[in-house]
Amino acid sequence: MLMMRSIKQIFKGAVVLSVLSLLYNEFLVYYITLYSCKYPSMEGDTSKILDTMILADTHLLGSKNGHWFDKLRREWHMHRAFQTAITYFSPEAVFFLGDVFDEGKWCSPQEFQQYVNRFGSLFYTRNETKTFVIAGNHDVGFHYAVHPYLLKRFQQAYNAKSVRKVTLKGVEFVLINSMAFEGDNCFLCEDAEKRLAKISSGLSCAGPDCPGPVLMSHFPLYRDSDEMCDELDEAPSPDKFDKFREGWECISNSSSQLLKDKLKPRIAFTGHTHHGCRTNHEEGFMEWTVSSFSWRNKNNPAFLLARFSESSVEVSKCFMPEEDTVYLVYMLAGALLVLFFVKLKK
Repeated sequence: MLMMRSIKQIFKGAVVLSVLSLLYNEFLVYYITLYSCKYPSMEGDTSKILDTMILADTHLLGSKNGHWFDKLRREWHMHRAFQTAITYFSPEAVFFLGDVFDEGKWCSPQEFQQYVNRFGSLFYTRNETKTFVIAGNHDVGFHYAVHPYLLKRFQQAYNAKSVRKVTLKGVEFVLINSMAFEGDNCFLCEDAEKRLAKISSGLSCAGPDCPGPVLMSHFPLYRDSDEMCDELDEAPSPDKFDKFREGWECISNSSSQLLKDKLKPRIAFTGHTHHGCRTNHEEGFMEWTVSSFSWRNKNNPAFLLARFSESSVEVSKCFMPEEDTVYLVYMLAGALLVLFFVKLKK
């Protein structure tokens, strides 16, 4: 009788340990990790301050690349991290900086619609939160592979024009399709340059004392490499020293200069590299490159919380749970379970 009672106690302990590790790793860890994150402070009338969340490269897997469990695991992680952030921070606007899909550049119309539905479910926001999505190379293809059909279906799904201006609480945002800035007069580039010229001439403020619009792009503006990056989520060595190819890892030098000259941005936000970086441009503005939101691309994913007013901007970086830490908790729980059952056999 004493032995049976001991066995039952060990079994109950194993069940409790399993439930607690699941509860911690799949739910509580997101609330605990993001609890220390907050919006940057900003002086001024709070009614005129815009709270935003900025993330990049979710790379939702399709039917060809990746194992089903990989897809399930990473998408659940992004869903929990995003929904926890929405609960904590209640952003007024969320910006997705491209490559929201991994196989958007070649998937069928049916699968693309499934992508759109899944994206809406995983990254659900309240009605009062505005969501903006820009195109990445995995969504429509690199410049050389962009087909009018692929471009049109993405534009229709997310109103993702080649160049688009959005004004929120008096702050102007310019969202661009990075693949449209190759400068070769293709159908996509020609349209983008026309839109850019029209938008730049219609900005509410022009001149040296103006704060300028906020530039949102999938590709970073031209830079030689990530060598100057100094962030906790920067590219690992020796990858950070790899030279960027224009039109592949960053927008070309000439097109970057065109964007700077036409828009004179106060700040820029970009993605694509899957690693974090801050670049000080000679023109006097900062570019934040946001690391991938997915564990599939980054062990320590991050996103940005940014506050904007008509005259200023402040940014803070939030880190999500590290995948290695979650696995370590499961391994420790597994080791304890083994000890339970060893004791049970004795």
